[in-house]
Amino acid sequence: MAEELRSLVDNLKFLQKFWGKEALERPDEAGREYAKGVSYGFELAAAILEAQK
Repeated sequence: MAEELRSLVDNLKFLQKFWGKEALERPDEAGREYAKGVSYGFELAAAILEAQK
């Protein structure tokens, strides 16, 4: 179970970094803000799962 949780947290952190990078590359303001929000959501999800350990 712990290994599965670690894997899930790692995947969430990867997605957070991906969307953070995507936010920098978006040409329009709305796209940047959307990508920042998605990135922040993955960051929060990873933090919540890490706190559950």
